[in-house]
Amino acid sequence: HQIHHETANLFHLVAFDDVVSFETKTICLVGRYPYWTEFRRFLAHLQLLSQNSSDIPLERHISHLLFSVPIPKPGGQAILVPLSTMNDPMALVMPPLKDLPLVDLSFNRLFAALDVPTVVTIVLGFLALEEKVILMSR
Repeated sequence: HQIHHETANLFHLVAFDDVVSFETKTICLVGRYPYWTEFRRFLAHLQLLSQNSSDIPLERHISHLLFSVPIPKPGGQAILVPLSTMNDPMALVMPPLKDLPLVDLSFNRLFAALDVPTVVTIVLGFLALEEKVILMSR
């Protein structure tokens, strides 16, 4: 799509993995299990599928993930979901019940945004209070 010069000045691109896209449709996966990296790969898979013509609608891929793919048992084998646009399948895994909760996120952004004493304070506060912690940016 071509953006007029006047309209282009209204947009300020912010780096999120060095790519910002303005689309007419948005899909967001929200789940109770911490599969953020795998969900992100699934969304990238959907984006690649949307750029090509296919006999299978995107909604079918989403409903397959939500209704047909089982949730792995804690400490059990990974559930592998083939993604036709990716070399590696999506791997859903749950840690054993006695292990710490699975955190499928990189802490690089946290440490890039906050200094070490602040991160330590947040973590110790979380452990000492056994409460949920919400981090908000300005």
